[in-house]
Amino acid sequence: MDKSYMATMKAGYREVRRVIRHGPAYPWRRYVAPTRILKTVELHTDVAGDTTVCVLTSRTDWLMCLWALVSFYKFSGVRLPLLIYSDGSLTSHHRQRIQRIFPKAKIVDPTIADAAVCETLAQFPNCLQFRRMQPCARRIIDFPILCETASMLMLDSDVLFFHRPDELLSCLNGASRGNFVFERDPQDSYFNSRENIQKSFDIGVAPRVNCGIMVADLTHFDYARIEQWLGNAAFLKKHHWAEQGLWAMYAGEARTQFLGESYDVSLSAEIEPDAVMKHYIKPIRDYIYTQGIPHLDCCLEREVN
Repeated sequence: MDKSYMATMKAGYREVRRVIRHGPAYPWRRYVAPTRILKTVELHTDVAGDTTVCVLTSRTDWLMCLWALVSFYKFSGVRLPLLIYSDGSLTSHHRQRIQRIFPKAKIVDPTIADAAVCETLAQFPNCLQFRRMQPCARRIIDFPILCETASMLMLDSDVLFFHRPDELLSCLNGASRGNFVFERDPQDSYFNSRENIQKSFDIGVAPRVNCGIMVADLTHFDYARIEQWLGNAAFLKKHHWAEQGLWAMYAGEARTQFLGESYDVSLSAEIEPDAVMKHYIKPIRDYIYTQGIPHLDCCLEREVN
């Protein structure tokens, strides 16, 4: 049987399961309601600064990414430079829609990034191989080169902010300079156990690091160290948590800080009444459409009124 046919059948089956789980309104909430974000009034960001907001997105999650970015900039009130990195699937139509809301954002296509990164990292073949193997690897290999600032705030596309993130803004204002600030994951989500990472790489890794929201110090970014780790057979480059594990290793236990409990990643779809934000990781991803975006809509309306 044709592979594309099988993929279509599996996708259709997943959609039916979602409708059964979330009700008949799910297709509207998933595919129609999120387009409301395209009516957002222009949000102007700076073109230079000490910290860049960085996101990696695709044609699958670009609308979700816009909700995440609009929620952050609206509630934070900051004008930090914005870098939006396409995985290669965004069309000119997508870029125009994004640019209408964030006219000063830097939207980077992989072909442009390849030229800059491959030239800079010509002496680091393991780094170049890793970024070819894993789409998310570009967040740790490419972002430090592309954003051109001393630090960055990296956001996942599935993170929504509902109120002003004061603690995060404090970190961005220098309270955590020189360190790496993360969310707490419900578990250790690395390519191997912390004990095995310590044994294989002689590096202590903090528990439960999640880089869905991450403030990173990029000064003197040490690609030589990353190159060495990636050349170790114990590093599982194809593991889906390889990039997150690499960030945890690069930060090291000594330079790792965590945001407070209100930023913790949860497997519950429930939104706490006073929630500052919520990270809709894969097991609860569908709820960003059925609960997260509707709740954010209400929060944004209250902010305006």
